[in-house]
Amino acid sequence: MGRASNDLKARIPVLYYDYKLKVTRICKLLGVKKSLVYNTLKYHHSYGVPYNPHARQMGRPRFLTIPNNKYIYTILSRHRTMYLSEIQEELLDNCGVNVSLTTLFRTLRRLHFSHKCVSAQALERNNLERSAFLNEMADLVQNPDQLMFTDEAARNRRTQQRKFGYALKGRRCTVRQHFVRGSRVTILPGLSPLNVLSNSFVNL
Repeated sequence: MGRASNDLKARIPVLYYDYKLKVTRICKLLGVKKSLVYNTLKYHHSYGVPYNPHARQMGRPRFLTIPNNKYIYTILSRHRTMYLSEIQEELLDNCGVNVSLTTLFRTLRRLHFSHKCVSAQALERNNLERSAFLNEMADLVQNPDQLMFTDEAARNRRTQQRKFGYALKGRRCTVRQHFVRGSRVTILPGLSPLNVLSNSFVNL
């Protein structure tokens, strides 16, 4: 059995004190040994947490301290689209710490950050006007099925070309593809909350 995480250990006091389960039952539910259950209950009674906070950590000591991690968390919470090199410069200028990009990448994973596509929201959006519009539509339309929306989508020969692929190390990922876009097909569908009501194709 691998090392039990702190999240798993946190379930043990709950099952023991709140649900009044016996140690053998907890072992079967969580798939752990009795020694782990007893030690977790002892740490919970002594320190208030399901692990020993004073235990010596394995491996080399971390280069970034807790205040450095809090600083990284703060600047990423305010500026979510920063590059690793920009975070590196901010740490050097404001904290006097020079770390590698690999250390930053591992720190972000440990802080539960992940690299994602940006979900953009309009800066000009007015929540008060949005609420007023929703209330007005609720007064005008009694049944949501009465609503119909239009959308536009287009494609050509280069629309479905993929930007990423696989190749052996040291070799290019070469694929023969169209460079000329060709004719453009546009579709204008009429959408309801339940189905597509009608559509129109335009070949440009």
